[in-house]
Amino acid sequence: MAEEMTFLAVAYLGMLIAIGLWTWTVFSRSNDLEQRIEAVEQSMQTNHSNEE
Repeated sequence: MAEEMTFLAVAYLGMLIAIGLWTWTVFSRSNDLEQRIEAVEQSMQTNHSNEE
């Protein structure tokens, strides 16, 4: 019984760590994408103002 509880505890902690890593990855990619979009928008505004 004690071995089963230890196994469940380790599995639960592993699951929490995996969810945490996945969440961090999603937010990291989201921030990277947001920065790229902002750079493209600034580039387009710069090109548009130069054409006028």
